[in-house]
Amino acid sequence: MPPSRSTAAGELPELLTAQLRLRGFHLNDAAEVQRLAGDARVAATTANIPHPYPDGAAAQWIGGHLEAFQAGTAIALAITRRSDARLLGTVSLTQVSMRHARAELGYWIGVEYWGQGHCTAAAAALIDWAQRVWGLSRVCARCLASNPASARVLEKLGFAQEGRLCLHERRGHRFEDLLLFGRNSPDRNSRQRC
Repeated sequence: MPPSRSTAAGELPELLTAQLRLRGFHLNDAAEVQRLAGDARVAATTANIPHPYPDGAAAQWIGGHLEAFQAGTAIALAITRRSDARLLGTVSLTQVSMRHARAELGYWIGVEYWGQGHCTAAAAALIDWAQRVWGLSRVCARCLASNPASARVLEKLGFAQEGRLCLHERRGHRFEDLLLFGRNSPDRNSRQRC
């Protein structure tokens, strides 16, 4: 993977893969974020995206990214295609703890871009950056048990399922199980499992 492009202090990095450019969101991305995330099929696969997606929510979400990054508590990057700069989705690390060298991975991708490997490539690039720059050695992730595609992304990235929270998330009128995944860098400790 090509290295990240250098940025001024405090600015979100730009990360490149063979087909993708990960960059900070701009407020003019809000309409496309709302269109992509507002699709009921995207919301149904996540624990955090509401449906219907409220007007103004995308701009508010984007507006908090730089401050969270500068505080070292989160990073959220737009997943775009290098060929035409089209916005495809997002990849993020939240609940960053520098003290504990860990974070939680999150991502979503627009329906028309499902099954093309974009989430896997984007997440791999962001995790690699966080290990090199922030020194993170553990990343965890969650996904709904009803979303096997997300679980496959995590497995391709080397995550292991570490638990299951039964009937933990309300989706519409139903409660769903939440799967818990984790990935430790080999140098974290010799102990890989709880």
